[in-house]
Amino acid sequence: MTGPIDCGPAPDAAELVRLWAQGCGRPAAARVREFLAALDDRARHDPLGVHQQRALALHRAVVGRPIEAVVACPGCGTDNEFTVPAAQIRALPAPAPDAVVRLAVPGAAGGEVRFRLPTVADLDAVAGSSPGEGIRALAARTRLDADLPDPTEADVTGADLTEADVARLARAWEALDPAGSVQVELTCATCVGNVAADVAVAEFVAHDLDRTVEGLLRDVDAIARAYGWSEDAILGLPAERRRRYVDLVRADHPRSRPFAAVPA
Repeated sequence: MTGPIDCGPAPDAAELVRLWAQGCGRPAAARVREFLAALDDRARHDPLGVHQQRALALHRAVVGRPIEAVVACPGCGTDNEFTVPAAQIRALPAPAPDAVVRLAVPGAAGGEVRFRLPTVADLDAVAGSSPGEGIRALAARTRLDADLPDPTEADVTGADLTEADVARLARAWEALDPAGSVQVELTCATCVGNVAADVAVAEFVAHDLDRTVEGLLRDVDAIARAYGWSEDAILGLPAERRRRYVDLVRADHPRSRPFAAVPA
């Protein structure tokens, strides 16, 4: 599979408002995972990198503007602004569907243990765990050796792997799925020091989807108050036409009494 990864058909305004869960104190990563799965259930089986590429493709289709970010320089504390290289992340090579990590582990049958890449469903299953517990739980869930217990059972923890084994496994996963962990290297605008910025894709995507959905709801509120149209009718308008009605309402343009339906 090669990039860039696509998100499939972009949701329309009504689908976006209906499916996107706003706020509620829930983690951004979980909200983005659930949203992509609601659009296409097959997304639950994506490795993390492919999932992040789909999330960026969704952002491009729905939001349509660059993702701007800020990172503080660890040396002098200066805030450095940068644009997330979304197109480059989307174009990173995706792993083969049958990609396997072979980890040399002393004492294992054949001297190695095999692991598949973690999927979005695996990440959902270990959500809420500490980083150390989470990586071991993922290791247990993704082991492919036939002589091991069922990797989905809760009592399988991957405890037979050493800390060094787990670290090697994490690095191997990143090598196979490069879009799963993305870091941008910057030069500080003040001290000219090196700054490494981790790109938290879900945080950026969730933030901008929140803003987009909030804007749609405000449009619905303004037009419904002025014309009496339903939410479905307003969200069904082409985007440019809906914005024009909002402009008229905000300008307090003279209006006749509310229509019962959107005019053709």
